[in-house]
Amino acid sequence: MWKRHPKALPFLFLSEMWERFGYYLMIGIFTLYLKDVESGFAMTEKEASDLYGTFIALVFLTPFIGGLIADRYLGYKKSIVIGGLMMGAGYFLMGIHNITMLYIAMTLVIVGNGFFKPNISTFVGTLYPEGDSKKDSGFTIFYMGINIGGWIAPLLCGWLAATYGWHYGFGLAGFGMLSGLLFFWSGIRSGVFGE
Repeated sequence: MWKRHPKALPFLFLSEMWERFGYYLMIGIFTLYLKDVESGFAMTEKEASDLYGTFIALVFLTPFIGGLIADRYLGYKKSIVIGGLMMGAGYFLMGIHNITMLYIAMTLVIVGNGFFKPNISTFVGTLYPEGDSKKDSGFTIFYMGINIGGWIAPLLCGWLAATYGWHYGFGLAGFGMLSGLLFFWSGIRSGVFGE
């Protein structure tokens, strides 16, 4: 499957898979954490839903801005690394039970997603010359990574949070994000992305 595609594709596949693992794991426990009376923030259903909705809306808005900044100033690689570091830090900070820290963590995840998400997807497209028939199958392989990460995360998130506590769930999300960055960084170090 990989032989017909650029050597950089597996690195982007694994980076995105682990990033999505972290994101969907965090999303899976986010509102439950907000509503938890004992170890969360004891929010009502409406308060938790409003905060979650605002968070998701901003997660979908920021890639437009992150893409513009990458195109005009930073480039794809720097934007992906900056975004990944911000999201990883945000997931780890969510595990700290403090309302101010929660908002800081959410901001880091929102802005980090804006840098990471649009640029890694666009990066896949740059691996193929214009008109290359393998580009569609390359994106299919890349999106399989998204689906695998999103499929594994819910299997672990509820069990981990219920068995050990919310901070372990958020910690695992941070670990997932940093694992994705590690794969991306190893691609940079091995030179498969070129200039």
